[in-house]
Amino acid sequence: MKTDTFAFEVITPCFAAGAEPEQQAEIRAPSIRGQLRWWFRVLGGFKSLGDQGETVRRQEEAVFGSAAGTSGSASRLITRVSAARPGALRRKQIEDEDAPGMNSPEGYLLFPLRNKDRARFPAADLPRFQLMIHWRGEPALWEDIRALISVLGHLGSLGFRSRRAMGALSVAGVPDLAASLRRFGRPEGVTIHQLPAHDMRDAIRSLAVWLRGWRSYGRSQDRDRGTGPQPNSPDWPGFKYAKSDHDAPFGGATQTYRPALGLPIIQRFTTGRKFDWNRPQGGGSAKGRFASPVILRPHRGTDGTWRALVIFVEARKWDSRNQVEVSDAVLRRRLPVSLDLYNAMKADPRLSQFP
Repeated sequence: MKTDTFAFEVITPCFAAGAEPEQQAEIRAPSIRGQLRWWFRVLGGFKSLGDQGETVRRQEEAVFGSAAGTSGSASRLITRVSAARPGALRRKQIEDEDAPGMNSPEGYLLFPLRNKDRARFPAADLPRFQLMIHWRGEPALWEDIRALISVLGHLGSLGFRSRRAMGALSVAGVPDLAASLRRFGRPEGVTIHQLPAHDMRDAIRSLAVWLRGWRSYGRSQDRDRGTGPQPNSPDWPGFKYAKSDHDAPFGGATQTYRPALGLPIIQRFTTGRKFDWNRPQGGGSAKGRFASPVILRPHRGTDGTWRALVIFVEARKWDSRNQVEVSDAVLRRRLPVSLDLYNAMKADPRLSQFP
């Protein structure tokens, strides 16, 4: 059995709930394991096993185990976390006076926490933890396992809003990310771009401003004052897509764009009407949440250099054959979802390739 211990650090605020979510934060081994399994799938399993004809599903069962019927098998990859005692609550509800302002970049990324009825989410006061890995499989796969740990440390994150810059990780003593990605069957499952950043807060703000420029339509009164999104402004390249989606419930569009960045979407109008955007039941798609294939990830290199990463998860992007359902108490429409906005974001000239 191969065994190693990796030193991880949480480098951005982490809303990681444990057994007592309203009292303390906690980093748990099952969360780490879930992240490893997710990246394993996205990247198409290990290239070494794929070259031997093993499907990704069979690889996953061999590495992480299976509970399928009577043919289940135990996991060959065992994860254990050793950390300081669970942290005290460090960030309270988003409406508290010490929380980011509603119009701040951090507030934009944390907008779901503005609901006063939502239970408090503690931000982890656990900046460092040890991840112990025990590998009971083939010794020849040990470097592949280390590559998977490297991917987690460079691209992974934990907790609530982990796709939106929170709970980002850093790890020491692992292989280079580029070399690690080459050990997977489909490294093209993700494309990674970057914006420059000076420190952690600058990375979060850069990512928030970038995303908002692509997603926001804004309030009419703000645009009239020149303080909100403006048509054809280089600061708001997504305005035309958001404008089209804003009008979609009332027949002003033949296709939609923002659902390709995640669902559900709640759209409120000053008239009091509220529309829900969801995946419809049937037609090859399941009703409910669609996790965004665009991940915002502050990154700190081994030399201390900060970058703001934008990760496009090609393996999990919207299937253009599926539609979105837009509905309220009166109106219900189904519309196709275009990938034009998603592709325009990838082609943003402000982004450069990483690593």
